[in-house]
Amino acid sequence: MLDIVTDTAQVTLVATAVTAALLWLPGAVLAALVGLRGWLLAGVAPAVTMGLVALSAPLASGLGLRWNTVYFLSFTALVVVLAAGGLVLLRRRGLPFSTPLTPWSRLGSLSVLVGVAVGFGIAVMLVHEATKGIGSVPQAWDAPFHGNAIRRIAETGQSGTRVLGWIDQPDSPAGAFYPHVYHCFEALIYQLTDAGVPRVMNTGMLVTTSLVVPLGTVALIRAVGGNAGFAAAAALVSTSFANYPWDLYQWGQLFPYAAGLSLVLPFLALMAHWLGSGFDRVVVLVALVGVGLAGTHSAMVFVAAILGLCYTVHRIAIGPRAWVRHDLPRLVGVGIAVGLLGWPYLVGAGASAGSTAAFDWPAVTSPSKALGDGVLLGSDADWPQWLLAGFVLLGLFLMLRDRVLRWLATGYGVFLVLFVAASAIDFPWATAVTSPWWNDRFRLGAALILPATVAAGWGLQAAVKAVAGLPGRVDPRLGTGRVAVALLGVVAVLFAAAYVGETKGYVKRNAVRLYWAFNSPVLSKLEQDGLRELAALAKPGERVMNDGGDGTVWTYALTGVEPVVGHYISQKPSPRRQLLLDDFDELGTDPSVAQAVRDLNVRYVLVGTGYMGQFRRAPGLTNLDRLPQLTLKYANADIALYEVDWSKMAPTTATQ
Repeated sequence: MLDIVTDTAQVTLVATAVTAALLWLPGAVLAALVGLRGWLLAGVAPAVTMGLVALSAPLASGLGLRWNTVYFLSFTALVVVLAAGGLVLLRRRGLPFSTPLTPWSRLGSLSVLVGVAVGFGIAVMLVHEATKGIGSVPQAWDAPFHGNAIRRIAETGQSGTRVLGWIDQPDSPAGAFYPHVYHCFEALIYQLTDAGVPRVMNTGMLVTTSLVVPLGTVALIRAVGGNAGFAAAAALVSTSFANYPWDLYQWGQLFPYAAGLSLVLPFLALMAHWLGSGFDRVVVLVALVGVGLAGTHSAMVFVAAILGLCYTVHRIAIGPRAWVRHDLPRLVGVGIAVGLLGWPYLVGAGASAGSTAAFDWPAVTSPSKALGDGVLLGSDADWPQWLLAGFVLLGLFLMLRDRVLRWLATGYGVFLVLFVAASAIDFPWATAVTSPWWNDRFRLGAALILPATVAAGWGLQAAVKAVAGLPGRVDPRLGTGRVAVALLGVVAVLFAAAYVGETKGYVKRNAVRLYWAFNSPVLSKLEQDGLRELAALAKPGERVMNDGGDGTVWTYALTGVEPVVGHYISQKPSPRRQLLLDDFDELGTDPSVAQAVRDLNVRYVLVGTGYMGQFRRAPGLTNLDRLPQLTLKYANADIALYEVDWSKMAPTTATQ
């Protein structure tokens, strides 16, 4: 299947609908059986689904089964049947179906719906503006790795935790680990639709940012007892922040990291609802989502742990004795459950911890400027997000004065310190404490936005209430009853309209920063034409020699033809691949080069002209037009495709 397709509204609509349905429905059914309802159910369902993927993917590999939609839905059905059996037992004991929450009014729920709709619209417009077509190939650093991984899982049905090792370590794939729950889920979308890999990735980005992010924010506010206006305000601004999710799609295109962050607030919502309500059946979902966090991205364990620890301290402060009797044994139990169920991911993450800790990005600014960038949401742009930052600061001030959400403001402070350390401090301690995030300020800046989004919602709601309450101070009759409600609604609409009108949801600002990642010359339209020609020529099992610094690393994801180098070279390749990169042009005279070509079944060569970052042409792939062993099969201004004539290569022991 050739995955370079014309962008069509119909294919995009189908891919988006399938993504949303598969992301929500399995988790919603299970969460509903456990007892969740309403906005809390809607907000945590995607996180529960990802937990189901995290459990079922390595199990499929262990059982020797193919990873596909039939298997995943069968596994989900089995879990649902077990949950239904538990529900029957609960009813026999006279326990209620659903866990209790103080209901929001119809008007309140309508306001939340409007807030989610505005956040949804901002995200949709931004993705459309940035990609210039949802089928555009995302081209920044990590994007081809994720694209190749999605197609590999979809086509082979392999879903073990080491399945992605072939990309970076193709000669020893069993020794490499990368959390793959995001890729396993997207592989299902690839199997179910006619959308190519780029469209699958981009529709996943669209659904995550436009729906999972605002609804996850609403879920947390619902779980901690916040009102509907608070939730509506937070949902409205949730997709405007540059740091998260949009910068993650600009720098490195960290799709799994962004997907993982979208699960953190739902996880905290489940944790707060579980411990606050006393309904222990919810622990099933807490453990399941905890495994999903570990399997989607290893750093999510640390993000959730920091915010979870802040919440735990908050619970201890409320009632130390009650915490010891009630919370402590439950938290120990769920920790053991997550450890056992998520063992494949935790072991893999532990094995790769050394390489993660080795990253040490140099400081790029001073501590004071980094602090300002974090607080004012500068995100390396010319101007901070002033209005949004103002709502955040107001909300943080109010949260610090409130017992219910003071813990979340504390979490904001922790991530702000980590962000400053990664941005501006080069001491060993700073590298050590930020190592779970690759010492990367953009990853930490994104995590900072989780509590900031809730704070911004509280700040916006407080501003609305303050203005709406002014008439009541003049005439007490205007401060009560339907008049007060009407005034509050009018002021809320005016504030929302003013925010969107003044900032335009920061759509243009964020889209401009994203534009290069989806419209770069690294893999131009002409180079994609060359990949089409390769797909028409290559037979199954044949490889193509390519460079590790240009857009040809996308070859497998887009054509199904496996390249010699499947990702931008961030670490030293295996010896024989390094040999080919250095000396491929000696395949007519060097037996070792010729042997490597034969061993890898290299039948074609691709060289493009668009380079990522500071990469330049590999020495062994220069001046290929003078080699008698190569026949030019296709060329345009940006790419050249050659066929390798094995009969003209240097003789080797195997051919003599």
